[in-house]
Amino acid sequence: MEKIYALVAKTEKLNYVLVLGLWVLGGALTLVGFPWIVLAILAMHVPETIFIGIPTGKENGNSLADSIALCMTFGFLWWMPVKHKLLQK
Repeated sequence: MEKIYALVAKTEKLNYVLVLGLWVLGGALTLVGFPWIVLAILAMHVPETIFIGIPTGKENGNSLADSIALCMTFGFLWWMPVKHKLLQK
């Protein structure tokens, strides 16, 4: 698992750009009547935020609002590098 954390942490900025692009694509497709990409992202990120994102954010000193916003936007691409940094301590 440590190797996966390290890989995600190394490519953090690229991953963020790709995820934002996915949100933009999903938003554009939603406007033309195809909401499935946004709904799929939300379906994955809501439980992930509740069970992993908020506890990881608290452990890292992030506010509840920051933890929710970052995990709902970026999912595991946000919390994996945070968890990796916490394990390094």
